[in-house]
Amino acid sequence: MIAGLVPLLVLIGVVVLIVRLVGGRDRTADEGEGVSVRRIFQYLAMLVTLVLSCVGLAGLIDAAAAAARDITTDTAAIAQSVAFVVVAVPAFIVLAVYTRRRLRDDPAEVRSAGWALYLTLVLLGSLVTTVTLLITLAGDLLVGDGLDRTALVNAVIWGAVWAVHWWVAERDGYEPNLRIEHLLGSFVGLVVVLSAGTVAAANVLVELYDSVVDIAPIGPTDEQILRPLVACVVGAAVWGWYWLRTTLHDERTILWNTYVLLAGVLSGVLLVVSGIGTVVFRALEWFLADPSGTAAEHFEVVPAALGVVAAGVATWAYHRHVLDSGAERERTEVDRVYDYLLSGAGLVVTAGGLATLLTYALWAVAGTEITGSDRGVIAVALTLLAVGAPLWGIYWARAQRERANDGSGEAQSTTRRVYLAIVLGVSGLVALVSLIVLVYLLVQAMLDETGGADVLDAVAVPIALLASTGAVAWYHFAVVRHDRAEVPVVVRPAVREVILVTGGGEEIASAITEADIRVRTFRAAAPAVDVYSIDDVLAALSAETHAHVVVVERADGGGFDVIPLD
Repeated sequence: MIAGLVPLLVLIGVVVLIVRLVGGRDRTADEGEGVSVRRIFQYLAMLVTLVLSCVGLAGLIDAAAAAARDITTDTAAIAQSVAFVVVAVPAFIVLAVYTRRRLRDDPAEVRSAGWALYLTLVLLGSLVTTVTLLITLAGDLLVGDGLDRTALVNAVIWGAVWAVHWWVAERDGYEPNLRIEHLLGSFVGLVVVLSAGTVAAANVLVELYDSVVDIAPIGPTDEQILRPLVACVVGAAVWGWYWLRTTLHDERTILWNTYVLLAGVLSGVLLVVSGIGTVVFRALEWFLADPSGTAAEHFEVVPAALGVVAAGVATWAYHRHVLDSGAERERTEVDRVYDYLLSGAGLVVTAGGLATLLTYALWAVAGTEITGSDRGVIAVALTLLAVGAPLWGIYWARAQRERANDGSGEAQSTTRRVYLAIVLGVSGLVALVSLIVLVYLLVQAMLDETGGADVLDAVAVPIALLASTGAVAWYHFAVVRHDRAEVPVVVRPAVREVILVTGGGEEIASAITEADIRVRTFRAAAPAVDVYSIDDVLAALSAETHAHVVVVERADGGGFDVIPLD
């Protein structure tokens, strides 16, 4: 066992030695690369030793509990846990104390990406682990075999890790650097609430339906209802802590709006569409395909689909309300991505349904027999049309309204141009392949001297694809021509990136970012020094103690500005 500890001790010793040597250098020296290397080792070592410490502690506690109950334990697992605790716990404590000192003495360390990334990874990882364990524990306690000792120990340990790191971040004011972690934590809570809530609502409605129509043996069990409800409660607690308490009140940056639109509104829309599609398909399948079984059994899935719709409507309505409750804002690329993404999804679904119906229409003209399975496919096609056409119509109409209001601004937006290019490109490829297949089949029919209904039956699929994709391509090509007609041939180049050198600059950087322009901010360590010759620039640089300096030549040739950077 001691021999197994030696490599770990050597590794930790080397890491700590490098951290001390690099961190103890004179701050006035050029330590840019050294600081980056030191932070990589420092925070990576902290993360690794923290994980090993938690695993080792959980293993030892579990082994002690097993020994107290005279249960035989795995000696290899105990040895591994002891090794982790003996080595990783002291190493983590040393690194934590050293990090605390660096954060207290060096403001640049507080703003560093390494510290923010470490906190984000630890908080998110411990959160996901704790949530998973709590859901399992509560579910087993209610409908399982009781508490699992191992899961309980791990839940306590990882929950403590999350609580301590959150307390440190909040107490010392590091939370503003953790907006991404706030969004990720909100997303974890939302996913758990939405998925578990949807399953719970669906199972409850199915249970009620089964009791009414007296097909209870087919319905869900108590465990299938209680476990999702437990998960929903845990997820709601996480979502409330991260979203309602913190993220909802954060600054409404592009990243914040992206989360609300794509994670909140879009997920709600997809749930609503999928639930409604399921209901429509079941109804069409019953009337067209004549499936086996009773009506009660066939429509048993409808209550579950209505539960999905209810969850989607709630999610959609809430996040839409959150967006509309803020200050009026201009349309951004995030809004465009949302509109064109849903419009594209509706277009694909609609085109697929239309092509399928055209195929069966041609087969009907050719006299091809339409069987029961074919009628099921027709029900699918009608469902695609019933769901896809409104989806495309609503969001494409909204994009077109913005096009009419904003003119060239919307027409020349990156998202719109990419969307139109993809639609035209995919439509063109499908049409080209369909045309090749159509010509091949026609030539083959001519050579084989086949004609009439047999030829129409063979070419129905490529004709249907060619017609549907051709209509899509023709319409969108007209849209492209209309966009180009109202836009000057020569478009003034737009600003792509701003390099901002400032002593503070948070307000101006935020304003530039909200204008959809990328900004790179460099912190000025001191006011600019005005010099008037190249010799003066060199003299100023030789006297400078900062690692990075910006030299700006004035446009009128009247000298230079020398600005040291943090």
